Amino acid sequence: MTLPLDLPGLEKATASSVKTRGWPSLMRTVREKQALVITNHNHPEAVIVDIKAYQELLAKAAGTDSGTRAADLERLRARFDTQLASLDRDGGLGKVLGQPIRRGRKVTLGQPL
Repeated sequence: MTLPLDLPGLEKATASSVKTRGWPSLMRTVREKQALVITNHNHPEAVIVDIKAYQELLAKAAGTDSGTRAADLERLRARFDTQLASLDRDGGLGKVLGQPIRRGRKVTLGQPL
């Protein structure tokens, strides 16, 4: 998974500053801001979150696998069926697919259409 380079709203710290500030300072920032993006050469490499935020993310991920996905799939299916019905109105889709295309002249292999 690729993350965008700009992570708005999240505190950022370079890998070298994490080394110099140490673990207690890092965790103090995580507790205050709920998350900290660790960058290396201005590219995000990791996100450190507090345990509560991590547990919430796990709970949300577990909840979306069953009910939400089924509902999303049903909405997508209904939208597709609506679009397909609009194409088939007045026999339009069957009419187009059931007849060969006539261009008014013979098509010869190798010549541009």
